[in-house]
Amino acid sequence: MGKHPEKYKVRLLHQLYPDGKIDVAAEQKLIEQYDKVVFQFPFYWFNCPPLFKQWLDEVLTYGWAYSSNSGYKVAGKKIVLALSVGIDEHECRSEAKYKYTLAELTRPFELTFEYVKADYRPFLLIMALN
Repeated sequence: MGKHPEKYKVRLLHQLYPDGKIDVAAEQKLIEQYDKVVFQFPFYWFNCPPLFKQWLDEVLTYGWAYSSNSGYKVAGKKIVLALSVGIDEHECRSEAKYKYTLAELTRPFELTFEYVKADYRPFLLIMALN
């Protein structure tokens, strides 16, 4: 059971921060309240949307998310990516059109969350219909 009384909370970064000015302290406090976090976003151009990349850069700070001797407020939290993609599943293989599997393409996220000692879990895939 999570530390927060709500079972889940949905937040849309583009609605919360239309000006791109992320409230880092509020985001960190919110992450601290949950044991499981799902980041859902469209995976396009083999990456995440710019605002989520900015969120990662600004929220996962030294001294909070990682450090040489303390920090690690994300440590042990289960992290899952829920990706929506606009390609056919059969194209996501090493011998297919895009040459890499989605697991390989999302490796930077896996490494990021492992670096902050989170419990990174396999991503969920939402295939967009053409």
